[in-house]
Amino acid sequence: MSLFSKLGTSLRFYASLAVIGIIFLALDAGSFLLRHTLPEGPKRRKIGQAWLCFMARLAVRYLEAAGILECDLAELNTLKNVPNIILVANHPSRLDSLILASALPHLVCVTKASIWERPTLGSTLRTAGYIRHDSLLRLIGPASERLKEGNQLLLFPEGTRSRAGTEPSPMQPGFAAIAQRTRLPVQTLLIKTDSPYLSQGWPFLKQPPLPMRYQIQTGPHFPAPARDEASGRALLEAVESWLKDHLA
Repeated sequence: MSLFSKLGTSLRFYASLAVIGIIFLALDAGSFLLRHTLPEGPKRRKIGQAWLCFMARLAVRYLEAAGILECDLAELNTLKNVPNIILVANHPSRLDSLILASALPHLVCVTKASIWERPTLGSTLRTAGYIRHDSLLRLIGPASERLKEGNQLLLFPEGTRSRAGTEPSPMQPGFAAIAQRTRLPVQTLLIKTDSPYLSQGWPFLKQPPLPMRYQIQTGPHFPAPARDEASGRALLEAVESWLKDHLA
């Protein structure tokens, strides 16, 4: 690659970061209006999710048009309007939630407390009904409520982003406990990417090889487990084994 070509690619990448920043500011502004015009409740959460989905789709389509991102999300079409389901996925990058939100309009994600508390993006997530993960006991109640509203609940059971080139972290049992409590099925998702960008330890401003390629595949669908310890443990082990086999 020539020097001019490298400079052009870098310019395109950093200009895209600026555009995404503007999109996120607009996202937060819309969420601010929702919080100050509608009372807290299912109606506001539904509109907040639709707004978040619209802006996430705008961001992803812009990145694709700019040659920054290539996404294959075709397999998510079968899930788009499936209500009352628990989604479990691996977590290679900070882009995972944005990409999934762009394709699934009824998505609610369990997020780290540190993200949920942020004054900008965190307030948008709260408006859309996303759930702060403090502890399992405090997670189950809000998660059950969101599922009763017909949403899709997304969890990253590794608990944090993976580091590029490493095996997935041990699974946390939250999704299995929620499935037992709500008697709802679990759908696995496999997020595949060739890019290390925003994986664990990758700085936001460090340019990766472009374009970044993402493909999201649907995996096994597990029925709701019985409410006993053995069934919950079996579900946890089955999901963990499937993810490890496909990420080896």
